[in-house]
Amino acid sequence: MTGSWWARYGDVVGESPTLFDHARTLRGRYGPGPWPGFGDPLPDARPDSTRLVFVGGGEDALVRRTPDGDGVVPPTGVELANHLEHLLLALAPSLSGDKLRGLHDLLATCSPIEVADEFSAEVRRRGLPSDGLRRLGRQLAEHGTHRAPVKIGLVLLGLGGDIRDRELLLLLGTLDELTLYAAVALHRSQPDGDLAVHALAQEVAGWGRIQAVRTLRHTTEPCIRAWLLREGFRNTIMDGYLAHLAATTGDLYSALSHPHVDTPLLNGGGGILAAMAEGGPAPGLADYSHAVPVLHRYADLVQARTPTIAMLLALISITMFFRHPPQELPWTPADIEYLTARYEGLLQEPRWPALVLDHLADPRRPDFHLALRPAEVLHLSPTAQLLARLETGPSLLDPTWVHGLRNSVRQHAAHILDLAERRLATTPRPERDHALLLFAHLLRRHPEHGWPLLRSALTSSTPEARRTALTTLAGWPADTLTQEAADHLRTTQTPQPDNPQETRP
Repeated sequence: MTGSWWARYGDVVGESPTLFDHARTLRGRYGPGPWPGFGDPLPDARPDSTRLVFVGGGEDALVRRTPDGDGVVPPTGVELANHLEHLLLALAPSLSGDKLRGLHDLLATCSPIEVADEFSAEVRRRGLPSDGLRRLGRQLAEHGTHRAPVKIGLVLLGLGGDIRDRELLLLLGTLDELTLYAAVALHRSQPDGDLAVHALAQEVAGWGRIQAVRTLRHTTEPCIRAWLLREGFRNTIMDGYLAHLAATTGDLYSALSHPHVDTPLLNGGGGILAAMAEGGPAPGLADYSHAVPVLHRYADLVQARTPTIAMLLALISITMFFRHPPQELPWTPADIEYLTARYEGLLQEPRWPALVLDHLADPRRPDFHLALRPAEVLHLSPTAQLLARLETGPSLLDPTWVHGLRNSVRQHAAHILDLAERRLATTPRPERDHALLLFAHLLRRHPEHGWPLLRSALTSSTPEARRTALTTLAGWPADTLTQEAADHLRTTQTPQPDNPQETRP
């Protein structure tokens, strides 16, 4: 990936680790993505910062903000285009590394999500040479030590890149923090843009998956449309972000209308309907123009197939939608009445309780947790099975811990937290840090228990875990605090985000 131009200037932005080397290390260690922790933490992360920490790609997706600049006013898209044009005019053997370092440092003060569109439009308007854009883009992408310059480098590769940059874009895009920029660059620069983005989308799982799939909203590629319906909508943030897109772009209506519906399509279609039924930040079931015929067809398929937990989970979400519709539905009263009765009848069939109890009978099965919500809805009592599962010592990120602490009766909370404390002692990082953040949230419900876990969270290497633990501790009633906890609370102030407007992780 390194040509003569790069060899001439070398690493022009300093001795800090580059995001490119970070991605190469992860690829060598874990192979293709998704990578643990979405590729976080990136080399430019500030571990001692009290600023609110976002999961990879989350800040660009949720919050538009200007990075801290020590009083420096961030450049606009037009100003960046001016600077870039001057650099491109100077591209000659006499160009110094200092000028490229200056560009890198300037870009580090900007918010790429704020300026990318204006910057791209201005660069195109000026007709700047694609070869120069590509050279600068690769320099920033390969040698950038801060995420903002690397993101702008990816923008430049979208404007001037070509097939030679595919491997670089796929590698850097596997870091969820960079997926949005790599996906747009792939779509613009590759002759098979949709297929290139599809390849990237399969390498990411969180916000990266969401951003990559959104880039494919207009695809007509049959293989991509089929993938969207079966698994492409799934992500670790919330399936609802992509469910409606998958149903429309993938044409769920036509796919389920076929006489033969394969099991992955049936499971995917149910997952899409369930995610749209549960609602959220994207269009839902009431916004889906083919909702009524698809719901009719899905009910017929569920009726005819061998029962599975995946079917039951979708059935529950759809039934709850009809019990508590989020708004006035744009369907006929007859359709609403029929579908409500149809799904209530399906959920009451006697085959479901036996399925759930059989699923929970093996405490070591990896998907044990999937039957916990159905057990509640069907008024079963899985407490014994849940405790048996936790006795096996699953990962502290296993959803069974969350379910147990949110739904168990109080007399079991102390036992569950004791099991968690023992499991923590053998949990490696970074899983330990993620788990401590999770338990710091969960312990808000259990002020009389769990101080050892909260104490560990208060000394975590993750600022967000420490901040959450301190907030939880401050919310515990005074009469539930141990002397050690009370002393800690008296001597520590609850940290605040750098920017008070940052309120969403």
